[in-house]
This record gives sequence, structure tokens and C-alpha cells, in this order.
Amino acid sequence: MKTRRRPGCQFRFALAALLLVITLQPFFVIVPGEADSVYKVPTANPSFNMGSIVSGSYVNVQAEDGTYMILREQTIFYILNYLDASWNSWQAFSETTREHLLDIQVDMVGYQSEASESWYLQFYDYDAGAWDSTWYSLGSLPTSPIGTLQVTVGDAALARSFVNATGQFRLRIADNSYVNGGFDFRRTDLYIDLLRARFVYDITPPVSSITAPSDQEQLNVSAYTIQGNSSDPAPDPSGVSLVEVSLDGGTAWAPADPVVPGDFSTWIYDWDPISAEGTYNLRSRARDATGNVETPGPGVTVVIDWTPPEVLSSDPPAGEINVGVNDSIQVAFLEANNMLESSINSSTFTLVDEEATLITGAISYDPASKTATLDPSNDLFYGYNYTATVTTGITDLAGNPLPADYSWTFKTADILSMSLVDTYNRNGTPGGGSVSFGDMNPESSPFIIGGGSPPYAVKLWILSSTNWNLTIRATSNLTDNSQVPPEIIPISQMQWSFTGSGLWTPFTLMDMEVFPDAQTRTPQPGGSDLLFDFRMDLNWEDIPGGYSTSSVFILIEQP
Repeated sequence: MKTRRRPGCQFRFALAALLLVITLQPFFVIVPGEADSVYKVPTANPSFNMGSIVSGSYVNVQAEDGTYMILREQTIFYILNYLDASWNSWQAFSETTREHLLDIQVDMVGYQSEASESWYLQFYDYDAGAWDSTWYSLGSLPTSPIGTLQVTVGDAALARSFVNATGQFRLRIADNSYVNGGFDFRRTDLYIDLLRARFVYDITPPVSSITAPSDQEQLNVSAYTIQGNSSDPAPDPSGVSLVEVSLDGGTAWAPADPVVPGDFSTWIYDWDPISAEGTYNLRSRARDATGNVETPGPGVTVVIDWTPPEVLSSDPPAGEINVGVNDSIQVAFLEANNMLESSINSSTFTLVDEEATLITGAISYDPASKTATLDPSNDLFYGYNYTATVTTGITDLAGNPLPADYSWTFKTADILSMSLVDTYNRNGTPGGGSVSFGDMNPESSPFIIGGGSPPYAVKLWILSSTNWNLTIRATSNLTDNSQVPPEIIPISQMQWSFTGSGLWTPFTLMDMEVFPDAQTRTPQPGGSDLLFDFRMDLNWEDIPGGYSTSSVFILIEQP
């Protein structure tokens, strides 16, 4: 508590004492810039307007060690008792300039002979060149050891005025009768074990940071509001009084604005206009109320990019033929910085076949090569035309889109293939690559062996991306080499038919087209299955035996 008092009695004496204590030794060694507060102690005994030293010397009471300096009130006309003492010599205020001073705290440790006495402090104002008019109430010490009284200025501007530029400091201590102009009928002794003043100052720079834009962010704007935070950290903050922003890595600085007037905890800086594309290093620095300036950190790097990306190349390129059906589709971008990976997706990078069927697949992006890849989930069809498209939904990191959709078409490689799927024997079992009619044992003439679905059949699989036809022939007549001489049945007695068609065609030793007209490409990816039934027409004259021949199927591309 502090009270302002005016002199009201001609017999008034003011005694002021300033306090500062050191731990363990009489003087502190302070390294400039490494402490936020320092204790100071008087370096000489006080001078008195009223009162005197009964015993002791201040050099013996610079630490709380039970050594006392005893001060006694002065009696006037054997009635009025006053104490008014000034401590004018203190350790120099040399740690930093007084502009960093935030407060002064005075501590007095000891006891007093009369319980009713109370004490006040007064500071000398160097700016005004006179004692300050405010008396700060200390209170009373106990009458037996030991108690502590404490008072603080509580005002940074006042505290600075109580210390001059060279570190001089004066303190006055007086009793309540002197300060209040009343009467005191008991003489009081003041036993001081410790008197010290704690100088509290702010030597810690404030801190600031940029919260928007983020580091390495890319923007396509011509104006931007930079945002940030700042604070003045403990232990003794004086408050952020200014934040500055640099757009060129710390060469030039401009003031920012607090979001709330006077409060730089959040601040903004309007970067308007942005003069050119390029890379900018944005930094901030804060200044506190005592003049401490932050050493700026690395800040954030931001790229201003107004140039849209372009398609540099595609793979396969436009118009390419004979593209592998398991190839992936790629597109490379021409971009000074890089692309926004999330913008390259199944909506902005598409592939359709010539029937407008959308091809699904995994889409990825490689920032190093600036290449997007579409890897189809399944193999493409042979001999199909495909169209790939990247749209304006694809942007670079700054948000610049492709100027227009870009599409290109390519064709996969053609294919013409045939394979034997299976054969079926007379008893309906798989033939293992051959067809067996069993033994011929004519019972009537003529008669037919075979002709079902199976038991005598060959299944072929045709895959073609072009027009095609199939020819069929036998390599020889039916021959039984177990007989001497070998028995022969004309191959024309053996016939083939599409399963279920009921139309039979004799085998010959010449190529015969299976279809009267060329067939178009087969369905993909499954192709076409062709199932042929076989039969043999026998006469009574045909000698029974084990006859065999080979049949040849030839797949031919047609115009």
C-alpha cells in the first residue's frame, strides 16, 4: 500500500532508507544482460534529519545474519519523537540502462522496540530533482526478532525516475508521526538486520512468429495479409510495444498492426501490393516496452506464383500405336515450382476407351519429375483406341490451374491368337489333346459314329483385335497302320460341326474356311470360344480298325 502525505508540522523529520540485499557476500557481481533482477544494498551509513544511530554500522548488516544497526528516534522538547533517515549511497545501477527498469522492491528485516510504531518509504525523483511526494507504507516490525517489511513502487515510469542515468539511488525511511504530522510519546528503537532494494528490469527480448502464410507455402495472390503472434516472456515482461515485418529476409522492416488496439498478441501486416513473382523470406521481430528487440528467426519462405502450369509431355504420346496393354499412362507438367498432388485424382486425370468406358486405376504423382501416373486396375484391351485427359481441376501449389483440358489418344497393340482349350472323348472324358471314337465295329450299313455335344469335340479359344477367319483341314486320310497293308478310309467320311448347329461339313485335305465371312474382333478380355463336334460316317465295306489322322486349325487375319 502506498499513501501520499503532505508535511503538516514544523517538527517533522523524514528518514528514508533504500534496501538491497546480497546473498552471502556484501556486494553482487552482475554480468550485464544476464539477470532480470538484482539486489542492491547501501554502501554507507544513513544521514539523519531526525534521529541517530545508537550502535552498529551498515557494513555489518548487509546480510540477514543477526547483526543489527540500531536507529533511535529523536526527541524534541522531551515529547515528540521522530525518525527521518536517508540512505544516499547504494551499489551502482550498472547492469543495464534504466530504460529497462520495471520496478523497485524494498525489503527491511529486523524488529522494533515499540509495537505501535509504523514505517514509511520515500524515493528521490531524479527527473524532478526532489523527493517524490508519495510515501509508501512499510508497516510495523515485530517487537522481538524477527520480521520482514516489503514495499514495491508498482509503476515502471516512476521506478525509472527514482534512478538516475549513472545508477544513483536515494531512499528515505520515516516513522508514522513524521509522515502524518501527529504526536509520538514513546521513543522507538529500530533494529535493522537487513536493508535492500531489488531492481526488477526487463532484459529479455520479446518473441514473435508468423502464423500465415506457412513455411514453403505457394500463393498466386497479388495482395496478402500476413498474420502472426507475439509475446513478452517471463520472468519480467514489460509487454510487446511494436512488431515489425520484413519481406526481404531482414533488410527492410515495416510496422505491423495489432488485431486488438494496443495488444500485439496477434498482429497483421497487409502486404499490398505484391510487386512480383518470386521467392520471399518473411520475418518478424518484436520490441518490448523497455526497448528490448527480438533477434529475428529464419521466418517463413513463401513463393508468389502467377504462372499456370502446362502439359510438357505424355507417355504414351498422342497418336502412338502398339501400346502395351499393361502399360501405365503418364503425363509430365511444365511448372516452375510444383503441382498440388491432391488436385491430381480420378476426377481430373481420366482414361476412356473407344466405347467411352471409363478405365479405373491408381493415380500417383512424383514431385521430383512432376509426373502424374495412371496405372489401370486391369490390362487394357488389345487394338483399342484410348483417350486420356487431364483437366483444369489440376493446379500447381499456388492454385494456378491448367489453362485448358488436355486430351490425347493412343492405340494398344493388335493381337491374333488361338489356343486349344480342351478335347472330349467318346465316353465324354477330357481327351488330353486328342479325340477318340473308340473301336469301329459296324453292325449295319451305313452307320454313324459320333455327332454329340460332346462326346467327340474340340474346344478352341480365339483372341483377335482384328478381323479374322479360321481354316480347317486334315493332314491325311484315316489310316489304320496296324493292318498290313494299312487300311485307309477317305477323310471325307469324317465331318465337323459347330456344337449344336446341326450342320456337318466333311474334312478335306485342303484348307477350308470355317466362316463364309470374316469375323470381327473378339470380345475382350475373354475372347471367343469355338466348340467343334466330330462324327464319322461308316459303310459296311469299311473294315473295322483303329484309324487315326490329324486335324489342323489355322487362324488368319482378314482384311
